[in-house]
Amino acid sequence: MKKRTINFMSLILLLFMVSACDGWGDVPDFDVEEVEGFRPIYATESEAEIKTLPPREIENPGKIYVINNYLLVIDQLKGVHVFDNQNASNPVNIGFLQIVGTNDVAVRDNILYADQAADLIALDISDPKNIKLTSKVKGVFPFGAQYPEQAQGNYFECADPAKGLVIGWEFTTLTRPECYR
Repeated sequence: MKKRTINFMSLILLLFMVSACDGWGDVPDFDVEEVEGFRPIYATESEAEIKTLPPREIENPGKIYVINNYLLVIDQLKGVHVFDNQNASNPVNIGFLQIVGTNDVAVRDNILYADQAADLIALDISDPKNIKLTSKVKGVFPFGAQYPEQAQGNYFECADPAKGLVIGWEFTTLTRPECYR
């Protein structure tokens, strides 16, 4: 009889604890019709093709790398600007490497490693005027740009891989969003 009383008391305590957990995380209901939040910006496979292009203005600068006589300047979500730095007091913009969806790169032994949304790419940059893709591994960064950094505490439209590669986010009015972070 005593053992049943202990089990019954444990069950009551467990039920009390579970009922007290209701509301943890403060995740709002998804029954809102319209709300301000983030919508993904997509690129098709052809739009996300890695290309060497003529020099252009830097729009959203990120990290800077020095390799040999070159400077590499990240333009977040767009690619990498290549500067000839033989004259360090006057670097010359010689080209732009389009890597749509990139936020970070690393360089080792003339190989530039970059994120392209969820994928990891490796580029041979031994000749910065003739950069070549050496490998691409899909899905290395499972979240990539799949979730907006600034979405903490906000609604956002869930990313849909069928629509293309998520390369950024825009803040706008959403109709019946299904994601919250």
